[in-house]
Amino acid sequence: MLSKKEKQMRHVSGFSNNTKIRYMINGFGMYGTVNDLYTKTATVTHGRALRHAMEHLAFIRRVSSLRGDERPVGVSITHEGHQVQIDLMAN
Repeated sequence: MLSKKEKQMRHVSGFSNNTKIRYMINGFGMYGTVNDLYTKTATVTHGRALRHAMEHLAFIRRVSSLRGDERPVGVSITHEGHQVQIDLMAN
C-alpha cells in the first residue's frame, strides 16, 4: 500500500511539490512552494501565467543539462499580459 506522500503526483516534472520558490507577478512578490502555484493564486489567469513560467523553467533546466550549460535557477517571462518571475530558493 502506498503512503499518502507517495500517492501525490508532482505538478512539474523535475521539481518536488515542496520546492521553495520566490515568485512575482506584475510587481507583486511572494514566497511559497511549487504546490502553491496550483492551489493558491489570486485569479485563474495569474495561476496560468505562474504555472507556464514554472514549466518553462523546468524545460530550460532540462535543455541546459543536455547542452552542458549551467542550470538556470530562475526565469522571467510575459504570459497573456502578465509579467512573471520565478526563482528557486536554497533549501
